Amino acid sequence: MNAPSSICRTSNIAGHVIRSVVAHDEPEPSFLHSLADLARALPSPEALTRKRASLRAVVTTPDFHPGKPVPVGVVADLEGAVLPHMIGSDIGCGMRMVVLEDVTADQLSTPLLDHHLRHLFFQGGRDIALTGSDRHAILREGLPGLLDNLQRASTGLLSKLDLSRAWVDLERHSDNGVFSCEDIDPDFADYAQIDDDHRRDAILGTIGGGNHFVELGYVDHVADGAFARAAGLKSGSVVLVVHSGSLDFGQRVGTATKERARIASRSGEDWRVLSMEMQPHLYRRYLDGHANAVNAAFANRFFIELAAVEAVARALGREVDHRLVYDAPHNTVWQNGNIVRHRKGACPARGVGVMASSPYEWLGEPVILPGSMGDGAWLLAGCGSSSFLESAAHGAGRKLSRQEARSKTNIDGGLRVVGPVDPEARLCGAGRTLWPRSRLASRKKRRRHTNQSTALWRRWSKRT
Repeated sequence: MNAPSSICRTSNIAGHVIRSVVAHDEPEPSFLHSLADLARALPSPEALTRKRASLRAVVTTPDFHPGKPVPVGVVADLEGAVLPHMIGSDIGCGMRMVVLEDVTADQLSTPLLDHHLRHLFFQGGRDIALTGSDRHAILREGLPGLLDNLQRASTGLLSKLDLSRAWVDLERHSDNGVFSCEDIDPDFADYAQIDDDHRRDAILGTIGGGNHFVELGYVDHVADGAFARAAGLKSGSVVLVVHSGSLDFGQRVGTATKERARIASRSGEDWRVLSMEMQPHLYRRYLDGHANAVNAAFANRFFIELAAVEAVARALGREVDHRLVYDAPHNTVWQNGNIVRHRKGACPARGVGVMASSPYEWLGEPVILPGSMGDGAWLLAGCGSSSFLESAAHGAGRKLSRQEARSKTNIDGGLRVVGPVDPEARLCGAGRTLWPRSRLASRKKRRRHTNQSTALWRRWSKRT
């Protein structure tokens, strides 16, 4: 019998009870370091009481690791308040998975794919043309608002969009691709000023920094046929995975909220706590700005998908049909009555019977878990564990710091990385091995498994 891949443990830190799923090979000093960071990041029970709030529950996932100012892999339910610093500036960051129809892994070996990916993502070829009305609709009404606008007029890359397919795919988004809000944050007024003039967007459709990436690969193993059929996947299917967020929008909301909260705080108060009852204006403005940023993140991943599919289509010399598997943020908050659920680097993982009208209603919510650069990713099914706040790991965790990772050169030979510079250009003169997958990114992470979700399929095994 195989040893369990993780264990559950309970800790008491800073007056709070923390439930954790810990990978069985997690070094104890690493876990304790992250736990100490979490203790400093959580307001004390007394500070919450002063703001008429309370921490109902907090859990950590198997990829729990240090982060600034809050460790990654944390889920917390707060009553009567929101903690903007827990989410930080990468608001709405999440994963998107798409299956490409009638495309094989061998077809991705063409050097033309690298050329077109480089042109579209790094050399000004995205051609994402939006009107002021489109921008307003994105921030205010998310993907449904954008699609409604595009029915009236579109140009550039968006003119190639199959709108009927896009409307159907909305049910394959967490929250149907929109976080509700009362208004657009005043800081975004210029960007969202309503007009009908198409302008190429300099922000949306870009990958961003950090560990964000775009990856193409194929399914090499199916563990649950029913779930795979609902997802539109089978062995050999070529898939596109996007990991990105809200870019400048989340950065502005996170930074500006921090400044406003500090200025408005009274002596002795914990400025990190925005009280629903005592600070209604700041609380409401943060949630509206947060929703604007999450909606921008949904649109950003959507545009990245279109650009990547366009690169594949140009490389193959034909149109490529594609369908969404799932899209969900893993760095955001959800309000339900007086309870605000914070997920900092953790995926929603609802179970069977709760996602009404979704293709996954009776299968569990999809969880997209990327592996290390050079390792495989997994598509998982949420189990809806109430003990762990219906959440699961969002990534592979971190074995090395980013600085340590930069010093490593042993990237898997089965992976080719596409960046702004063409390694075969005359000024570079360096060749590369071509394999049928590519990633637009650079990161080093360590895979860890979780007992909160069930592995359904895996892809990207090295070709030999």
